[in-house]
Parts: sequence; structure tokens; C-alpha cells
Amino acid sequence: PQDPNESSSSTSNLKKREGIKVEKISYDFEDEGPNPFTGEGRTITVEFDKFFFVCCYVPNSGEGLVRLDYRVNEWDPHVRSYLQALSARKPIIFGGDMNVGHLDADIHNPTAKHISKQAGLTPRERESFSQLLATPSNGHTFVDAFRFFHPDAKGQFTYWSQRTFARKDNRGLRLDYFICSGDLFPHS
Repeated sequence: PQDPNESSSSTSNLKKREGIKVEKISYDFEDEGPNPFTGEGRTITVEFDKFFFVCCYVPNSGEGLVRLDYRVNEWDPHVRSYLQALSARKPIIFGGDMNVGHLDADIHNPTAKHISKQAGLTPRERESFSQLLATPSNGHTFVDAFRFFHPDAKGQFTYWSQRTFARKDNRGLRLDYFICSGDLFPHS
């Protein structure tokens, strides 16, 4: 794991509506006890009476993919297990910067040769995200809320490189998601 003192990650949650009771707030999976992710500032879990909201900033694999193994072999499996355990108690909404362009539709140029070697777009990261979505959750699997409502949407991005002025031409990536317990959605 990255030295927490060198980390620039952080998350935040705001609650506006009165009458929605917050039962508990925990950070960096601390509700599980000591863990290797404490101090990175990457998750906030808010327990409400009817659901959990987990806000997350997933580790980037980094330039040269120096953190790819950490991300797919340590972080991602831990998150899947954590979300599965929470969803056994009540539905979850898992939102934030997942640092992955999951589907080709989430990438402005999915066939470019460099894509499979770029942080957040490697086959390993994309497959690991598919594993998250396939994680059992109360008789369902997890659901990408945007894709549930807009299954064929393209060009809907949440990140554009500032170095290349990519936003002007909508050359971006969808890296931010809301992943929800399947039982929050109607199923056919």
C-alpha cells in the first residue's frame, strides 16, 4: 500500500434532507477492525436506517502501472468482500471515482493501441470491475445504475484530460459510478 502520508486521496459525503437518520459513519473500512487500508482516506461508509452509502476513491494503478497488482489483487477483492458483507444486512449504494473505464462505451477511443496499457483501462482492471458487478448480493448481483437506465449510452464521460484539453472535443472516460445492490432495481 501507498504511504498514507504521501497520499492525496480523499472522499466526502454531504446529507441535506432532514429526517434521514444517520446511524453510523466509518472510514477506510475501520468498522471491520484493523486493516491495511486504514489512513488512505479512500472510503466513507454511512449507514442509514434502510441502506448503506459507501463513498470511494479507488486507487489509481499509476503511471507505469506501478500499483496495478495492489489494486486488482488486494484492494478490489477486499472491496468486493466488504460490499457483499454490508449487502447481507441491507442494500448498498457504492459511489465515487472507481478509476476504471469498464466498457468500451465508457472510453472515447476504445480501439486505440495504448488503451490496454493505460491506468484504469487495462484488461485486468476492467475484468476486476466485472467481478464486482457479478458479486452476489441478496439473490441478485450489483448493478451499475447509469448503465441500468442508459444501457446504450456513449459519450457520457466523467473525466477528460486537462493536459490535452480533451473536454472540448468530449474525448473522455467514464470513471465515476454508482454501483447498487440489485434488489434496489426492478428485475424482469
